[in-house]
Amino acid sequence: MSKPLTTLLLTGALASPAVAQPAPVDDQSSPIVVQGVRIQDKEIDRFVDALTDAPTFGQISRFDWAVCPAAVGLGDVSSAAIVRRMTEVARAAAIPVAKAGCKPNVLVIVTRGKSKMIERLSVKYPAYFEGMYPPEIRRLIRDKSPASAWQARGRTDADGQPLQRDIDGRLINERTDTASRLSTASRPHFLAAVVVTELDALAGLSVTQFADYAAMRAFARTDPRRVAAASSAPTILSAIEAPMNSPVPLTLTSWDMAFLKSLYSSDPNRTAAGQRGEMKQIVERDLTDGKDE
Repeated sequence: MSKPLTTLLLTGALASPAVAQPAPVDDQSSPIVVQGVRIQDKEIDRFVDALTDAPTFGQISRFDWAVCPAAVGLGDVSSAAIVRRMTEVARAAAIPVAKAGCKPNVLVIVTRGKSKMIERLSVKYPAYFEGMYPPEIRRLIRDKSPASAWQARGRTDADGQPLQRDIDGRLINERTDTASRLSTASRPHFLAAVVVTELDALAGLSVTQFADYAAMRAFARTDPRRVAAASSAPTILSAIEAPMNSPVPLTLTSWDMAFLKSLYSSDPNRTAAGQRGEMKQIVERDLTDGKDE
């Protein structure tokens, strides 16, 4: 991630308004995974497909470089707890984590007025939206859901080195090997991720639940509504928009963790179809390891 963008992320975090009523901080550290169910191949297929919204010959994005979470809007104590938890989730999923004192590239914002916050960010800090088209940004601003998430996007060659641009702004790939239908010469990746949530949407949730939800929205390009419509697998992504008084996971589920592990251990240079196939095998292996069918 380039220095200007990380600097903007840090500046934006410090400039965003704090919310007066922080969420409660958990007294004890929660286990990363607490829930498992009987595994079915078709359910794994539906779950992975719903979490990887990319065309067959497109590509699935992830962070190529170490993540550095930051949180604002819930007060210093709760924000620090969110960062600790997201860091624990990243490490458990084998996502590289930056050293202490790093410049944030994963920003979690809690606010009263999500749409206005996103609109303000788009005007004052356009680098938050790098790689996105204006219609995408307008949809984010108009989105009425209680939480929105997006990733600033870049592109690297197959070795993970950032692509340079020519004088006309076009990306240049200096690799000389030829891509195939199963493998590509370059790949997309996340420069940064932002999660913006309405304060009222957090009523009844613990810091752990919200941090795990934010991790699933930030470390992967996920849509809770798409997942809910396509899959019945238990996921922390149901925590924010679940109907009142309905049960939600207490933490990241075994399905969630298996998905994150599969995303970050699969071959990022494959087309989406190939990578999904590999991810499904990893998820199945992770969920069934040591368990009776």
